[in-house]
Amino acid sequence: MHRTGSSSKRSSGVLLYVLGRLAHASALDIWRWVSQLPEIPPTLMAPPRLTCVDMITALFPEANSSWVEACRLEFLTDHFFSEALNEKMVEKRRRRVNWMEWHEFLYMAVRYSKPRIVFETGVFDGQSSAIILRALSENRSGELVSIDLPARETIKCSTHAMPETTIPSGCAPGWLVPDYLRARHHLFLGDSKELLPRLLIEYPTIDILFHDSMHTFHHQYFEYSTAWPYLPDGGLLLSDDIFCSSAFHKFCKEKGKRYVRLESFGAVRK
Repeated sequence: MHRTGSSSKRSSGVLLYVLGRLAHASALDIWRWVSQLPEIPPTLMAPPRLTCVDMITALFPEANSSWVEACRLEFLTDHFFSEALNEKMVEKRRRRVNWMEWHEFLYMAVRYSKPRIVFETGVFDGQSSAIILRALSENRSGELVSIDLPARETIKCSTHAMPETTIPSGCAPGWLVPDYLRARHHLFLGDSKELLPRLLIEYPTIDILFHDSMHTFHHQYFEYSTAWPYLPDGGLLLSDDIFCSSAFHKFCKEKGKRYVRLESFGAVRK
């Protein structure tokens, strides 16, 4: 009891001391003190979580709500597509495909925006690639350009936290994509720091960039800033795992753009 009371008094004394110092500190002193604090966690800077439908209506205010819901159901009831993925997944992974709510958003975003060119960094098994290609197929237009550094071994800050950290033996990145959707897919293997600038010269205008490769601050910020000039007004910058670093928040703030998010999936419209 005595020790607890002493600890409480010490804590109160420290708090009063800090408040007293702040009360007499100049603006410059406070700035120096704050600048030395650890980086604010990205989760504390993020906007509130939205649903996949709210994400679409926030990015595209003109979108008809009935169409949005119909598009969502279009994706959820495409049993032929789901079974095509599950058949391959069970064969290689001994499990069925795990669906996330942001997958629904990704499908609806591609369907509504009707992109001519979509860039994707990070393919792995190819579930996201398959979703994008399914939407492009339904649009009857558009191509997907994917960049992937094959995860033959576990990749730190990329696949290390996933249920399976490498692609199945004998498979190439994107192996999960059904054969009937591959005609619109162009896959390039290598580091996006080398391939992304080179491919953007070949494709000078892209409508969507979807980042899902290495989730370090420098790599994420590099991909966002490299692709941004090639997006037209109204183009989309999408990113998975925006809480792995503050890169997405920082980038959008610098561009004066408000982003929306569903869990750790972020989206902003240029």
